[in-house]
Amino acid sequence: MKKLNILFVILISTLISCAQEKTANQPKIKSEEVIFYKVDEGGTRTIREGAGMDELVEYNSDGNIEKVYVIEFDQAKNKNTYNLHERYFYEDKNLTKKEKIGYRTGEVYEEISCKYQQNKLLRKDVKTIENGKEVLKKNGSFYSEYTYEPNKETGKVYEYDEEKKTFVLAYVQHKFFDAKKNLIQEKLEDKHGEIYQQNHLTYNSENKLIKDTQSKRFPSTVTYQYNKEGDVTENNYESEGTIVTKKYAIKYDFNGNWIEKTETKTSNSKNYIPDPTYIIKRKIVYY
Repeated sequence: MKKLNILFVILISTLISCAQEKTANQPKIKSEEVIFYKVDEGGTRTIREGAGMDELVEYNSDGNIEKVYVIEFDQAKNKNTYNLHERYFYEDKNLTKKEKIGYRTGEVYEEISCKYQQNKLLRKDVKTIENGKEVLKKNGSFYSEYTYEPNKETGKVYEYDEEKKTFVLAYVQHKFFDAKKNLIQEKLEDKHGEIYQQNHLTYNSENKLIKDTQSKRFPSTVTYQYNKEGDVTENNYESEGTIVTKKYAIKYDFNGNWIEKTETKTSNSKNYIPDPTYIIKRKIVYY
């Protein structure tokens, strides 16, 4: 199951995004620089969290991601360094290719390509790249094929089998949508036809996700609360009686986009190790 989880994480769609989240009447975001600061236990000073958290994202005029950079802070020079990590390519606003780049090596190590028909995704290929060439390998080479019914999408994911020297079925992903195109149910089915993960999603009148319930494997529920700007101010993760709560205090710019969040995390569990408070700062450049 761990293998299937890795594939699922790579392919699963993001439900809540912080970019381009406002109305079409507002100026479009050209780039956003997001920096995480960790507040010390005394709450008196902050320190940079470091590489892996901080990033710069650039968007095209359609609002789609073009490039993602990993930001590292050079303490000796007291300035940021920006290393390209992802690059996106489009045709008719559809994503056709995504490259993942080692931010230390500068070399492409993964390539994702997509094919469409009438703007519907038909196939997605994920390739491992070494020294500029594709390498077939387990957990690094797979493809997905998609079929559609009214309010339903089915994706079959095939993984390369090094022993058989061919691609074999890894799992099947079933997505169900409501009349407003909101994802309301998702099922993951293993190669033997057994459902091993199932999620039910609920939305408010503004089509914001307010509840995500997982009913198999690791039963859990995540709930979300929003402010009038439409941003998450609280989410609660609950599983087997343990509740972990994240809360956000948010500041906005003149366009109504958030530019600073203070994130605190608490739990009702006696064994819970307290997480640090984070201050997340977002510098936005508009078109």
